[in-house]
Amino acid sequence: MSRILIVIWLSFLAGCSNVKDWIGSNKSSDTKGLIQEIPDGPPLITSVDIAALPEPEAKPEPLSRYGNPESYLVDGVTYKVKPVRLGFEETGIASWYGRKFHGQLTSSGEPFDMFQFTAAHKTMPIPAWIRVTNLENDKSLVVRVNDRGPFKEGRVLDLSWAAAERLDFSENGTVEVSYKVLTVPTANPSLIANPLAKIPQSVFQVTAVSTEEQAQKLASQIRSAISKEQASVRVESNGFGLFRVQVLPKPDLSVERAIYEKLVMLGWSPQKSIMN
Repeated sequence: MSRILIVIWLSFLAGCSNVKDWIGSNKSSDTKGLIQEIPDGPPLITSVDIAALPEPEAKPEPLSRYGNPESYLVDGVTYKVKPVRLGFEETGIASWYGRKFHGQLTSSGEPFDMFQFTAAHKTMPIPAWIRVTNLENDKSLVVRVNDRGPFKEGRVLDLSWAAAERLDFSENGTVEVSYKVLTVPTANPSLIANPLAKIPQSVFQVTAVSTEEQAQKLASQIRSAISKEQASVRVESNGFGLFRVQVLPKPDLSVERAIYEKLVMLGWSPQKSIMN
């Protein structure tokens, strides 16, 4: 069950896209340590009958706006996203991930749902559909690839807990599988994107101060330096005597980078989160 929590985003400034840029978590750095201490595993309470879930239907989808950089970096290793042909087959070791990442953003920008039949792959364009076969029992399942990983050497897929349960290896950490590519994403404008893959709204928290007057003054200064067509600025109380100054950029990765760089030039160290 090898996954990476993605919470640091300073690599916006790097030339090569880093996997930590946009394929991961909506948790702030304040909670990173806590999340990493939570063990992964199956759901504590299983409210879904996995055996009764219908097998998904593989269907063409547009290329995801997120999760498909030309290349990205994880633990010093550069991975290049590359086309894969229909019918491509590969054999290797698959692992699975579950409750530790449930609700976190996948590489595609969709929330990870351990009760859905999904998978992570290091280099395949996403979203793609594949058929996975457990070579120990010949059980097979169609799954949707919408995430990146696993980043442990020798593993070819990281499956959701539900997929591992359906393939009957959820009680084991790994199993040997084969998979076959059924569909690959395209740039066809007539295709409809998965509604879960909407562009998430990012929030840059610039600072927090003790008075609303001071916060409004700082917000006004930031508004004068940033185009209102690119971002809005707001002041919010945290309910405990602090007032946060936040910038909400237009949901566009290039705009976000520009806003971040502008805030840094103004002398701030903004922290990014995702609006739920």
